[in-house]
Amino acid sequence: MTGATGLIGHAVARSLADAGHSILTMGRGDECDVHFDLAKDRGVDPTALAGCAALIHAAGVTDEDFSDPDAALAKATAGAGALVEAARLAGVRRLVYFSSAHVYGPLEGVIDESRAPNPQTRYAKAHILTEERFRSTAAALLIARPCAVFGMPPSLDRFARWSLIPFDFPRQALGGRIVLKSSGAQRRNFVSAEGLGALAGWWLAQGSTGVTIANAPGPHEMPVYEFALLCARIGQEETGRYCAIERPASQGAPAIEAGEPLEYRTRVGGHLPGMLLEDHVRGLVRALLKKAHP
Repeated sequence: MTGATGLIGHAVARSLADAGHSILTMGRGDECDVHFDLAKDRGVDPTALAGCAALIHAAGVTDEDFSDPDAALAKATAGAGALVEAARLAGVRRLVYFSSAHVYGPLEGVIDESRAPNPQTRYAKAHILTEERFRSTAAALLIARPCAVFGMPPSLDRFARWSLIPFDFPRQALGGRIVLKSSGAQRRNFVSAEGLGALAGWWLAQGSTGVTIANAPGPHEMPVYEFALLCARIGQEETGRYCAIERPASQGAPAIEAGEPLEYRTRVGGHLPGMLLEDHVRGLVRALLKKAHP
């Protein structure tokens, strides 16, 4: 498994370990069982994967990776290809890749797995490239495409995805002001990382063959501005200080203007379980407060 120390990977690894699976970790950290840098290395010794029943890739390209576009592209293509080739040579027949809802393009309207990908950003295109590398194998494959993933990071000090709104807005709320980069009218589907662990465990237990694409939606779907309101309310409750929300359009408007609707659906298993979005926000706010004032 790659990405076992990250938000998604940590939750998936914990879920699979609780179900009785043994996890072999791959990555660039010293704590990994197998050392492999997706952005730099071009090969994996297949003997390292001997005896593994599945390869789970939870270390895909992030927005932050594009501070070095060449390295990001290498991670999405050559790095992912090396993983797939090592799995093939080792006889690993089941693969899981955690991709992104953004491969569909604008997140508007009804989106299920029948929607053709239409990637508009470098981030989305990179995920499509990695999906293609994983599709190149004859092994059984699960491609999961979550939208906005939330959950407690395994380490606040090492966490690097603070630009994502499930983490950015709760952190901003502690400072008494949440600044939106847009009007906040766009809708997002929020899914817990532990729900993705349940999806991976379910798919492995099914013994499915061929390619399975699962949108991996959670039960929480709302405009970005509504999520900001939730974070502001919880921030105020936990700190006792007022939290303002600022957005470029409709400055100071008490209500959000209508945005394009979104129904992020799946034909594979329905909404995923996991903690409530409000519990995530409150838990993260409390953890950040404790870290700031131990």
